Amino acid sequence: MLFGNAQAEDSVGEAHYRALVCISLGGGADSFNMLVPTDALSYRNYTKRRGNLALNSHELLPLHRGDYEGRSYALHYGMREMHDLYSAGDIALLANAGPIQGPVGRPGIACTPDLSHSGLISRWHHGTAGHRSHSGWAGRVADVLGDSGWQNRLPTNISLSGPNLMQLGVCSAAANLQSSHYQKHSGLSAGVDFSFVNQQLAEQVISARRPGSVQRNKRLLEKIETECRLIVEDAVAGTPEFKTRFSSDSFSADLEQVARIIAARNKLGVHRQIFFVHFDGWDHHHQLLENQAILLPVLSRGLAAFREALVEHDAFDDVTIFTTSEFGRSLESNGSGSDHGWGGHHIIMGGAVQGGRIFGHYPDLVSDSPLDIGGGSFEPTTSMDEYLAELVLWLGMPASDMSYVLPDVSNFWSVSSRTSPLGMLA
Repeated sequence: MLFGNAQAEDSVGEAHYRALVCISLGGGADSFNMLVPTDALSYRNYTKRRGNLALNSHELLPLHRGDYEGRSYALHYGMREMHDLYSAGDIALLANAGPIQGPVGRPGIACTPDLSHSGLISRWHHGTAGHRSHSGWAGRVADVLGDSGWQNRLPTNISLSGPNLMQLGVCSAAANLQSSHYQKHSGLSAGVDFSFVNQQLAEQVISARRPGSVQRNKRLLEKIETECRLIVEDAVAGTPEFKTRFSSDSFSADLEQVARIIAARNKLGVHRQIFFVHFDGWDHHHQLLENQAILLPVLSRGLAAFREALVEHDAFDDVTIFTTSEFGRSLESNGSGSDHGWGGHHIIMGGAVQGGRIFGHYPDLVSDSPLDIGGGSFEPTTSMDEYLAELVLWLGMPASDMSYVLPDVSNFWSVSSRTSPLGMLA
């Protein structure tokens, strides 16, 4: 059952449209220069440990509101659009999130994971830090929501960046609308093609299900891709041109395509969607400052244009955009870049977002922090599970099915709770 039970549509009744858009920053984004603490003590610790990677305070874009602990922060100077949207209450920031097996501070729980790219991509895509599965969290959401008859002509999951484990369900599949096999998202050399890594991880999981299934699943996915591409092209052709102008980089082009699909939501007959957009080029072992000066403005401009396009089509309140990356990077410099870390900071944007706020706990950047596992790599203080649970609950996932979608979430949040895991979404 790849497309859900479309015949149940009439009996279920009309469902209000909602969509999640996952922006995956491939390579492990260094977010210590994206969100910088600026109160005197925290900034002093930041500059001492960042060394030659530290940004000058006069370059930063100060945020009008800090975190719940009273500390102040600023954004990287290349994120002017995100700064304006934070001030307008359209984005929130989540500090120091990542895959952990249990709450920080619980005896015997803290266990440093494999900090390789593939190791942590797998955890984010599986939606579990404790064990592996044969599907991804967004695919399992589609498994659950498909039974509601909320989809008509398209699967719940659509990828603009090729096959991936995150959107692989047990009884559902994603439509791949990638425009080309390999996409370069800026003027930089992207290094490792992490879209290819995502594809390989998905194929490994498919082949582990039963022998000989890879080719059968490939043929099935190719059939879905062809059918869905034709359906989308037909629907998008009938939507008005955007007044919003997107930049020429391919990250913005992907977001423009997502916006066009959302604009055609009524014609497509869809009520719940999860989009995957992969943005490569964040593996900055070297030349971190130079690379971020290019990539962070691309990210900021792309997200701002996407917001404007959604507003044009009265969809901004119904879409939540969120970033992921396999890991944050080390606070300390390796000479000209930073090495693999653990927890990282993330952007959440949308009309339902409790914006202009920083959620989670930004770690103290002192050298003797109990969260520091070495070199300024910090154990996450907000679990990946809580982050994802917040998003899928807003999408319409019943709490009763949460253990299927996110099997470890009960380590951090009770499904019977009257409050959401993080309180980021209204």
